[in-house]
Amino acid sequence: MPLKKHSTEDLKVGTLIRDIQTGDLALLIKRVDLFEYVEDQAPLWIWEITWTGPATDSYNRHMPFIEEAVLGLLDGGVWEIKGDDQP
Repeated sequence: MPLKKHSTEDLKVGTLIRDIQTGDLALLIKRVDLFEYVEDQAPLWIWEITWTGPATDSYNRHMPFIEEAVLGLLDGGVWEIKGDDQP
């Protein structure tokens, strides 16, 4: 089992992510708690993500992702974080 390399702190509004296979780029737009108005329920964090690139079209341009899934895709090497501090 791969070690966790990424954490919630790595994900911020404006973080740029690249899909390794397609080369598409994603921008983290907004983080919301799906259960914000449900009493006695632990938060379930969802990221609103906007994509661009050759594999992106009108059906998958704006996609929500559960935060744990984003971290899993990053840790699995399917996605990578891009930006000033990343190669």
